[in-house]
Amino acid sequence: MHLRITALLLSTSWVATAIAQGPIGEPLDRAQTLRAEVTADRVLFYPSQPILVRFTLFNPTGETVELPIIRSTNASDGITLPQCLIIGSDATPALFIAYKNERPVAVRPESANVSDGRTDVLRLAPRASIGAEIDLYTLHRQLRYSGDYRLEWQPLGGSVTPVSLSFRVETRKDAVLVTDYGKITFSLLYDKAPYNIENFLNLVRDRFYDGKMIHRVIPGFIIQGGSPDGTGKGIRPDGKFVAAEFHDTLFELGTLAMARKPNNPDSASCQFFISLARLPELDGKYTVIGQARGEESLRTLQTIAELPTNAQDQPIRTLAIRFFTLVDIPTSEVRQLEMRQP
Repeated sequence: MHLRITALLLSTSWVATAIAQGPIGEPLDRAQTLRAEVTADRVLFYPSQPILVRFTLFNPTGETVELPIIRSTNASDGITLPQCLIIGSDATPALFIAYKNERPVAVRPESANVSDGRTDVLRLAPRASIGAEIDLYTLHRQLRYSGDYRLEWQPLGGSVTPVSLSFRVETRKDAVLVTDYGKITFSLLYDKAPYNIENFLNLVRDRFYDGKMIHRVIPGFIIQGGSPDGTGKGIRPDGKFVAAEFHDTLFELGTLAMARKPNNPDSASCQFFISLARLPELDGKYTVIGQARGEESLRTLQTIAELPTNAQDQPIRTLAIRFFTLVDIPTSEVRQLEMRQP
């Protein structure tokens, strides 16, 4: 089992928190208030890869809290949240995982970590926290299957309000943009922009882009689409924005990135753009989520770049996105695109 100390409270966009007020009862000595958190750096994971989730107990009071714990046969030194408080025991499980809408299944302790029958006391100082990071894949092999999952944590026999965290396991995909003038296949940068990738994948799965327009074409610069009304304005219907995830990928021919408001880097929503050349002035200023590959993609980009436009850089003839779709990644090598000179 992957287990790692987390000594401080962690700040992340994907966090579930609950507070139990008033007397918690046994095994606590006195009435206390404890807070449980379960967090992850991402909500999209891949089969057979680590699924790292952090579990934290926080004591926001001015009193020390004593937590009886059951020691395991391979207990090790170190200040970390004990496994018995994360997973529980066979008699009183604390960690549950549900696949899609199925009934949650208890995660059982590993055989190497079963109780040796001895008890100990964990003392949590005033306004202190203690946590640990676990690779769920090593504890729940069913996570090798693609799908949506929900984790539920009920620490201390349910005396602290339970918390939950939803996540998805999915094999990596390429994204294919089908237009009136051909299709463009993108390799997605899952590891470099996980939140923006998740946002984009959700839009594709929901068929948001089907029938939308490519509303902007600037030869030698970019093409842009995904606007809800085809004018270059508007965001997702639910109003959601995604924070910037700038990284070291350069803007080359065929680079796919999320559009944003000029003065707000954390305003990516649904609009995207594709570079038509090497654009160093955009490096590190927009979140890159993919790269076009293949000769067919090159031909389509070349054709779109040569379309006549008006003074507002809008295609004179309607340029529709027939649909965006996801396909399995082929094993062939990805080649960098180079635009032909007219």
